[in-house]
Amino acid sequence: MPRAGLWLIACVGLVAAQDQIQTPDKDQAPDKNKDKVSVPLSSPSQPATIKIHLVSGSITVTGGSGTEVVVESSASFHEGPGADDVPAGMHRLDTGRRSGLDIAEDHNVVTIGTGPSGGAGDLSIQVPVNSSLTVKAVNGGHVDVTGVNGELDIENMNGPITLKSVSGSVTAHALNGGITVALDKVTADKPMSFTCMNGPIDVTLPADTKARLRMKTDRGSVYSDFEVKMDAADAGKNVVKGDKAVIGSINGGGPEFRLETLSGNILLHKK
Repeated sequence: MPRAGLWLIACVGLVAAQDQIQTPDKDQAPDKNKDKVSVPLSSPSQPATIKIHLVSGSITVTGGSGTEVVVESSASFHEGPGADDVPAGMHRLDTGRRSGLDIAEDHNVVTIGTGPSGGAGDLSIQVPVNSSLTVKAVNGGHVDVTGVNGELDIENMNGPITLKSVSGSVTAHALNGGITVALDKVTADKPMSFTCMNGPIDVTLPADTKARLRMKTDRGSVYSDFEVKMDAADAGKNVVKGDKAVIGSINGGGPEFRLETLSGNILLHKK
C-alpha cells in the first residue's frame, strides 16, 4: 500500500480510538451516529481540491483557518453484530461502520464519497480557505458553502444551493431548487454559470465586475441593479419579461456569465 494510504488509515484509526475512550458529558448521551475525521494535506501551504459526492443528505462546507480537512458525518446505519465489542488492548481502524464514507487524500486532492454501506446522512466539512470544490448531491438535501476561495463546481439534483462570502469562480446547477450566490471577489477573465430547472436564481457580484451577461427565464422575470448595456432592442431596461434571453454587458464587458432557469425569477445584485 502507498505510504499516503497507510498514513490516512492510521489517522482514521486514531480518531476512531479517541472516540472509543472519550468520556461523554454526564448530561448528554454519546451520539453513536456521528463520525469526525481529520484529513491532513500532503502540502498544507498549497491550495486544496475537495471532491464530494453524496447520494442522500445535505452538505455544508465552511472555509476555516486550519490546514486540514475535517469531515463530520451524521447518519443512520445498521452496524453489524459485535460492532462495539473491541478486544482488550486493540482499537478499531475503520470508520465506515458508522459514516458509510470513503475518504482519501492524494497530493492535496481530498475525495469524499458514499462507501459500500450507502445510507443517508448529512456532511459538515471544514476546509482551508483556499480550496477548490467539486460537489455533487443527489437526493433530499441542501448544499451550503461559506467562506471559500477557489473554483467552485456545485451540483444539487433535488435541493437548493447557497454560496455565501465566496471568492473565485462558480459553476452552479440545481434541477429542483433555487440558487443563491454572494461573491466577494471574482476571478478575472473566468466565465461563470448559474442554471436550474425549477427555482429562482439570486446572484450578488462585486460592483466592479466586468462581464457579458446571458440571462433567461421561461416563466419569470429578470431583474438587475447593475447598469446593463443591452445587446437587444430593449436596451436600457432593467426589467425584462418573457422567455427570450437578455444579453448585455456590465462595466464594459468581460467573460460570459450565464444565468438561466426554466421556472423562477432571476435577480442580479450589485454588492
